[in-house]
Amino acid sequence: MSVPSRPATARRSLLGGAAALSLGLLGCTSNRSGEEPVPAARATDAKGERPVVRVHLLGTGGPEMSTSRKGMSTLIEAGGHRLLFDVGRGATQNMYESRINPKGVTKVFLTHLHNDHYEDLPSLWLNPWFMLGRTERLEVWGPPGTAGMVAGMRAMYAHDLEHRSNDLFKKEYLDIRVHEIGPGTVYEQDGLKVTAFTVEHKDGNPAYGYRFDHAGKSVLLSGDTTYHRNVVEHGKGVDLLVHNVIAFDEELTRSGKLKAVEEKLTTPEQAARVFSEAGPRVAVFSHIAKKGLHGKAGDDVIMARTRKAGYDGPLHMALDRMTVDIGADVTVRPPLATADLPELDGPDTKL
Repeated sequence: MSVPSRPATARRSLLGGAAALSLGLLGCTSNRSGEEPVPAARATDAKGERPVVRVHLLGTGGPEMSTSRKGMSTLIEAGGHRLLFDVGRGATQNMYESRINPKGVTKVFLTHLHNDHYEDLPSLWLNPWFMLGRTERLEVWGPPGTAGMVAGMRAMYAHDLEHRSNDLFKKEYLDIRVHEIGPGTVYEQDGLKVTAFTVEHKDGNPAYGYRFDHAGKSVLLSGDTTYHRNVVEHGKGVDLLVHNVIAFDEELTRSGKLKAVEEKLTTPEQAARVFSEAGPRVAVFSHIAKKGLHGKAGDDVIMARTRKAGYDGPLHMALDRMTVDIGADVTVRPPLATADLPELDGPDTKL
């Protein structure tokens, strides 16, 4: 589906904030040296133009187990860079199945420190190092506590660090630069800008959403949150707004057993309010947490509730590995087929 361009809507100025705190306790990365080159986007829009920004909805589920949705993870390609937001379970596998070599993904932004948002960080960190010859160090941005999480990860995998390293796979290639961030601009390079803002996720706080801007195109990632004005204010008129959603079947809703869970995420009715107030060109549900609403029928319930609550703009229920191309149009594309995908078994494999 393509959505044509429209006159730009007024946007409120981004919130100011403290500069990111750069913690060098785990090493320092270079800026671009050794980074896997980002190929030109393969698809074009209806006018034959390549997108300015491509968003890979790598993982679109919550903590629930599903055959169609793995853990939360979104990758943005623009201006020759790849930025990864959250690294839920299966993120590295879904990169490969999307024909993205994980070796070239070294910049990671975490919305918060619930395990389902960084479960696959060890795979992204280690596997491209010893299997694909990655020499570029990872760089991670996240809320206070991120440095401790990364230090704990290194302790957990101490055996790998000590015994797998050699003259080819050097231990120092596994150094990680950590930035513990606050609200405001947390990344700005080569025309790319990432702005963090606080959201409300109760037992997941401190929690952030992120806005990405490049060449007049914009993406808003809500992170895990209930309805929050910061999402609306930062999301006004964006090209793409990716928002979490939670919904239960009627029995669970009536019982109130999971009310505490519902209160820290966004219901379809609350999401309808966010989308109506922010007015994005396209909205997408991701981090889709469902209880008792299985499969497509459950997805349809969420869509129907959102429409009933009053939102009638372009809206999609994400599935893993969908992509959204942003240029003159905003085009949502299905996952690529994997039947002809070669096994990624070494540094010379071409995807």
